[in-house]
Amino acid sequence: MNSMTIKMATLGNLEKRLFYGFLAVAILFFGMYLYLANQSLFNIVARKQAQETIGQLGTEVASLETEYLSLSGREITPDYAESLGFKDVSAVQSYVVSANKTVTLLLVSNEL
Repeated sequence: MNSMTIKMATLGNLEKRLFYGFLAVAILFFGMYLYLANQSLFNIVARKQAQETIGQLGTEVASLETEYLSLSGREITPDYAESLGFKDVSAVQSYVVSANKTVTLLLVSNEL
């Protein structure tokens, strides 16, 4: 009877260890989930701020280019552009985009 009690105590101890082990793993996974969710939110905010900064810098560059051209006193003409290596587009390409995005399916029965 004594060895039976020792085996049951050992099994009870094993069950407690497994329970606490699984609990620790669950807490670890939950913590990792919170960390990764938090990091993704911070990255979304950082990307939005970076896009706003890129837009502002693009506007600033465009205004500086305009200011440079006005201060240089040189007028941009087709002849001057060709001397810099720009080429006139020879063929004009047109694209038509249909606003109607409806698909019609016509089923015809096999009648003789």
